[in-house]
Amino acid sequence: MSVQPLALKSGASPDIRFFTTAELAREAGVTRRTVMHYAELGLLTPDQVTASGRSLYGPYSLRLLRDLIDLRALGMTLEEARDMVVLRRATHDIAGYYRRDWQRGDVPLSDEQLRRLHLRLRAINGAYQRQADNMARFDRWLTKRFTGGELPERPFGTDG
Repeated sequence: MSVQPLALKSGASPDIRFFTTAELAREAGVTRRTVMHYAELGLLTPDQVTASGRSLYGPYSLRLLRDLIDLRALGMTLEEARDMVVLRRATHDIAGYYRRDWQRGDVPLSDEQLRRLHLRLRAINGAYQRQADNMARFDRWLTKRFTGGELPERPFGTDG
């Protein structure tokens, strides 16, 4: 469903595609209830609300929703994931483009919250880097021993 925006953030193009809650859920591969739950917790905020009260989400919300799912799978708490979304919303526009004009005052997180988030991201990134070679070797071993390479090109749970 494409909806003409009422007001755009950061000078975004008027031809941005907006998603209803159900469409956003379908695109991300989650239930509508998951999107609604994340919205209730403040993890996702609609980019627009129609006169009838329907929440509409821009394309960057889809990326943020997918990121939330991944961050939770990596062990981030809901609070950490919310801080990540808040930070990214403050520094990117509705279409997901980096805002070069953002200022520290645009980010409603304390220096301590940002420091904790940064440390957590470094820990996750370090674990990922340590495991990258092991996962690649294990994938090759599984392919050789069990599957013979007969897997779909696009792994499950990815956009390919």
